[in-house]
Amino acid sequence: MEKRNRILIVDDDCGTLEMMKDTLQPFYDVMAADSGAKALSLLEKTALKPGSASGALPDLILLDISMPGMDGYEVLDSLEADEALKKIPVVFLTGLTDEQEEMRGLTQNVLDYLKKPVGMRVLLMRVRHYLNLIAARSESGSLDQKQLAALTEPLTGRETDVAELMAQFRSDREISEMLNISMPYTKKLVSIVKEKLGLEKRGDIRQYLKK
Repeated sequence: MEKRNRILIVDDDCGTLEMMKDTLQPFYDVMAADSGAKALSLLEKTALKPGSASGALPDLILLDISMPGMDGYEVLDSLEADEALKKIPVVFLTGLTDEQEEMRGLTQNVLDYLKKPVGMRVLLMRVRHYLNLIAARSESGSLDQKQLAALTEPLTGRETDVAELMAQFRSDREISEMLNISMPYTKKLVSIVKEKLGLEKRGDIRQYLKK
């Protein structure tokens, strides 16, 4: 039997939590927590299970930002501080519309923002998209990972996604559409990738391709 992806949903709104859980459960193994503290406790217990750390941890976390006690940013900071948990991709769930808030998350290695309220059909479609993107990222790809690992300032997960598409010689428009991000933010990320890789022009990314 094919292994099902596992998803953790974290949201203090129990109605929203149950609705998302019911939508995703027919297709994925779903874990749920109604607070940041409970989510971290659940993840730590899962990681500590003998022989199950790699297979039982979620493949994706859907994380609400605005929660009492411990908000999404604090949860993210805790994940980043834990070697076993920091590699789990996170998508923020948010009703916030402030562009600075969105930029804050995306520069903290968050995979994406999913605006609330979100329709359940859209949720299902986006989760499939995220998991496909995660699977593509986990493959060796065309970039030389040893060269990337040796960078003075490493690429974030989102910047790596952009670099991989740049290595496929995708246009900014294609990158924007494939990663579901705005054109201004795409151009900003392309500029950051070029700077971190020391590229004078875009085509120079060839030097980072696998030989």
